[in-house]
Amino acid sequence: MKWDESILRVASCWALAAIFAVGLLRLGVKLREFQVEDAADYRGAASRQSARRVRVPGLRGRILDRRGETLAESRLAACLVCDPAQFQRRRYEQTCAAIGDAARALGQALGRETVPSSNTVARHIHQLRSMPLVVWRGLDERELAVFAEHEADFPGFAVEEEEVRAYPYGPLAAQLLGYVGRDSGAGAAADGEKFHFYLPELRGRAGLETYYDSYLRGVPGERELTVDANSYTIRARAVEEPQRGLDLRLALDVRLQRVAEAQLVGLAGACVALDPRTGDVLAFASAPGYDPNDFVPRLDPARYRRLADDPAKPLLNRASGGAYAPGSTFKPLTALAGLSVGYPPGAMYPCDGVYARSGLRLRCASRWGHGELDLQHALMKSCNPYFCNLATEIGTNALLRTARAFGLGAKTGLDLGVDMAGVVPDADWKARQYHERWFFGDLVQMSIGQGMLLVSPLQMARVAGALGTGYLVTPRLRADAPTERQKLPFREADLRVVREGMRMVVAGDGVSRGTGWRGGLDVPVPVSGKTGTAEVGVGARRRKNTWFIAYAPSDAPRIAVAMVVENGESGGGTTAPKVAEVLKCFFADEAVGGVSS
Repeated sequence: MKWDESILRVASCWALAAIFAVGLLRLGVKLREFQVEDAADYRGAASRQSARRVRVPGLRGRILDRRGETLAESRLAACLVCDPAQFQRRRYEQTCAAIGDAARALGQALGRETVPSSNTVARHIHQLRSMPLVVWRGLDERELAVFAEHEADFPGFAVEEEEVRAYPYGPLAAQLLGYVGRDSGAGAAADGEKFHFYLPELRGRAGLETYYDSYLRGVPGERELTVDANSYTIRARAVEEPQRGLDLRLALDVRLQRVAEAQLVGLAGACVALDPRTGDVLAFASAPGYDPNDFVPRLDPARYRRLADDPAKPLLNRASGGAYAPGSTFKPLTALAGLSVGYPPGAMYPCDGVYARSGLRLRCASRWGHGELDLQHALMKSCNPYFCNLATEIGTNALLRTARAFGLGAKTGLDLGVDMAGVVPDADWKARQYHERWFFGDLVQMSIGQGMLLVSPLQMARVAGALGTGYLVTPRLRADAPTERQKLPFREADLRVVREGMRMVVAGDGVSRGTGWRGGLDVPVPVSGKTGTAEVGVGARRRKNTWFIAYAPSDAPRIAVAMVVENGESGGGTTAPKVAEVLKCFFADEAVGGVSS
């Protein structure tokens, strides 16, 4: 009996030993799986949990004029940043307080009165503590020197570089170039995106900076951060370097632009110069303007509000976004509309200083009248009664067809966000806008460029060029954009009649001067043009917008110009001599191999 019990105890021991052996064997197998076979997977998972991928934007490309002059570029500017990991405390509130205290102390040393608000610091620590906190941007040389001297006294702070946009010519072509804005700050990427964070990037906010934003923007790079259990950065390494964006070369000529803007100093208005053969925009001036460098290193809301509320509207792009009645610069189209339906160019009309019909009275610029005039002399003298009578002879439809054939009432196709279509009014348009029918007076007013007709200076530069060449071009700012043009649907003989009248506006008829004779002063080639004075407003607010459109040389145009000056005296006295200065610059530069293409 005792023998049996001994055997049973021994068997039980062996059984337990076997169970322990099997358990140990399984444990060994599992440990091998964890430590050897699955080690790479676990290391990868741990690495992923401790790694943060950061998107680093590339520098924006430059904007250049046709000669390669730099109009906009990106530069690296110094900013002072704080590493949150160096101020880590047991509680977030304590970390934020430590950063705030250190920033204020450093600010006193640098002479900086403002520091990031407590809310800004708290938001950064809660959401972006792996990233440096930008404390100040745009440090000058004195501040950099002071910080370098006291850097050891302020651990956790460092100088880094960030992209800023610079405009070497200041306010020159500001409404055309536009400006950029920076993203609000380093941000956390949305779930599912490739990156965990992105650094703030410059983006176009107006003008070409917006229209060509994706073209100018650089190719982003990547930085990898290794963080601890609390998501504070331990170390960082560059994975892929960012690349600079493409350079944008414009058809614009900075010398011609400078002259065009000089004619508008202290005034409100615009000037556009085109190559009527290709559509190249050679000058694009709008006044008053602003300096986009004032928005660097970032757009100050108070400064922007001052510009936006300024009654002179410096942010308005008058060149392609201004809506103006064209005044008498529309008369060449009225003349062409008449010729296209068979109106004889030699038909005479007696101007006695006023056009009166059906209760409507419109005065002529000549108080006592011009006497008997044909069409070309009516253009030369800018006779209102002649063109009012011509419009009643041909009717509304002929006038509308001609205006629309020259692209009025539609966008020009300019590669810029601001491209006003304007208004070529008809009965349907007036019914929709004013719930009124079309009257005889509407036709007469439109024939002399008044009433509800609205155009932009860009459109009228295009009209001037088309009258000179017989082709309507699509204006282009980018130098390598394709040339687009279409032939005007008018007989060449009719165009020649109008061209001769426009030549006489500047050169006269050998007996008397035309209204635009100042538009050719000292210009080395024959100039053809048309003056215009459009009255706007009523009563005490009544004023004149003065125009001059031109192309030159008269026989083979290489430049077309339109300029409007608000609150001027007359197209011939105020605006024509200013256009002459633009033309002189163009042909002086062309003589030495400049603007002409």
